[in-house]
Amino acid sequence: SNWSACTVQCGNGTRTRHISQTATNSGKNCTGPSTEICIITSCTATNLSALGATVTQNGDLADRPARLAIDGSPTTVTGQNIAAHKCASTSKSTNPWLRIELKAVYLVSRVRAI
Repeated sequence: SNWSACTVQCGNGTRTRHISQTATNSGKNCTGPSTEICIITSCTATNLSALGATVTQNGDLADRPARLAIDGSPTTVTGQNIAAHKCASTSKSTNPWLRIELKAVYLVSRVRAI
């Protein structure tokens, strides 16, 4: 049969097909599933948590945890008023940081921090 779609939309996944080949020249029939790795490298991902990414930051604010930085929801901040927006934010710190672990190798062309 034809190959199935890859199990992921971005990154490393697998695809399968069923093989059924009749034997020739006194050989044995070949039947069964076949699986191979598929790698999708040309993709646009805004929801990094769907790719299995994890995120941590120092000093989570209660209503702005680090996971909001990778959930894919659009956030627009105007001026200094971020109270109405659900985006990740650290508590006041002299050295704030945010770490995203992607779990696979990706070509990252843009990172946006507000």
